Amino acid sequence: MRTPADKKITIESKQKQRGKTVKLEFNETTLWKTGTIVFGVLFIIAILTGGFGKGNGTDNALPSAPSQAPPQGALPIVKVETPGDSIFKGDTNAPVTIIEFSDFQCPFCGRFYQQTLPQIEKDYIDTGKVKLVYRHLPLSFHEQAQKAAEASECANDQGKFWEYHDMIFENQAALSDAIFSQWAQQLGLDVNTFNDCLDSGKYTSKVNRDNSDAQKYGASGTPTFFINGQKVVGAQPFPAFQAAIDAQLS
Repeated sequence: MRTPADKKITIESKQKQRGKTVKLEFNETTLWKTGTIVFGVLFIIAILTGGFGKGNGTDNALPSAPSQAPPQGALPIVKVETPGDSIFKGDTNAPVTIIEFSDFQCPFCGRFYQQTLPQIEKDYIDTGKVKLVYRHLPLSFHEQAQKAAEASECANDQGKFWEYHDMIFENQAALSDAIFSQWAQQLGLDVNTFNDCLDSGKYTSKVNRDNSDAQKYGASGTPTFFINGQKVVGAQPFPAFQAAIDAQLS
């Protein structure tokens, strides 16, 4: 790349209040190189901080809440109840409970499942430190989310909730009215029983209850988590969950 010819650039700025004129002189080559370096540094920072083409980590019908995990104590503790029919994994008596309000069609929920949940399972759920409760928050603009939630509950009738949960998140792009029975068959469920459950709307009221509870607790976007009542919003990376969980364990 051709470097501009060396010459002086003068910048003058009058300070009206003091009646002075400030004059700055730069070598054009130096100024050009400095500008290039500054632009490069800003570009790298933008990439590292997700400044280009990255969402805020939540799906929300309303303007989204910040996706940063709040410092401990920054927000009040929310007492989130766990109904007796709630589905969970981990030790029942684990010292930390994470309640997840999620939407099976939400891409950020899929991101959490793919990128963060495996490490939480390995370090905390499998070691008896965390119990994860899954509750439904199907957003109205996700056409398949409500039925997917009900389908997962029908799979739970046959002891395969988490397998069906994983099947959905690993195949989000395939969500359709016709796919739910196919996934049930792939998982070895009794398809006729599954279809009867889904077609009857057996779990519509449960999913609606979860949705209503989510609004009551201030969860309007997905995914939203409550870690022993501490609200964390968005598809946070593992270190954000690690910090929040460890703070509860300490």
